[in-house]
Amino acid sequence: MENLILGLAAGYHFGDVRPFLASLVEIGFAGRCVLFVTPSTRGLDEMRAAGAEVVEFEREGDIAHLSYNAYRYFLYLDYLRQHGPFGRVLLTDVRDVIFQAEPFSFSWGAGVNATLEDRRMTIGSCPYVRRWISGHLGESSWEALRGRPISCSGTTLADYDAMVDYLERLTALLTPYEPERERMAGYDQGVHNHLIHNGLLPRVTLHDNAGPILTLAYRQGDPLLDGDGLILNDAGFPAVMVHQYDRKPALFKLLRARYA
Repeated sequence: MENLILGLAAGYHFGDVRPFLASLVEIGFAGRCVLFVTPSTRGLDEMRAAGAEVVEFEREGDIAHLSYNAYRYFLYLDYLRQHGPFGRVLLTDVRDVIFQAEPFSFSWGAGVNATLEDRRMTIGSCPYVRRWISGHLGESSWEALRGRPISCSGTTLADYDAMVDYLERLTALLTPYEPERERMAGYDQGVHNHLIHNGLLPRVTLHDNAGPILTLAYRQGDPLLDGDGLILNDAGFPAVMVHQYDRKPALFKLLRARYA
């Protein structure tokens, strides 16, 4: 059964997603990659030529006021319901992600596979996650999770049924939403952590920076490279995916040159 990658490229141009798409070509990805784009997204023909299925949308209806970060999950759920089933499904950011191996070749756990940020930063010590959780779900929800590591909502993988279940639970908690609250665009990550850490999903496997996805925002220092130029995870092995590489200036420069 075909595997599927879903991502959002709202307002981007082709240069923003070139490393993402070029790295997929480089590793020989044979599944389907779908990017949701807005009228302000530029370079759609180039995205298609690089292997992406491009789906244009505009926010509308009762959820038109949601941030794009939250709105994307409703798009993903609708797409899965209309076009599924698939084998495994990867939800991923696209502007700051590259692939170093076929993502679905890794031995993923059953159910939902979620990614952890650097363990030195917890939900309690991150001001962004605190704002997103307490601002949308209430201060008591944040208090209950403050000692837990942060799960990054930017990369989540599951089998088809588990992904539909995850998205149904996630979207049900993304509304109602108060758009007048400041700096809440990433509140989807708060809801994601609420689901992951409170046992609200049937099966979850957590992967930290020693695993298949290297998430760099809170990681200290630059990651090491092997002799072939592959970026190593914290266990010393090439990461399947590298996320948030733009937080590391030298790495950003290297990857942008590699995939120019």
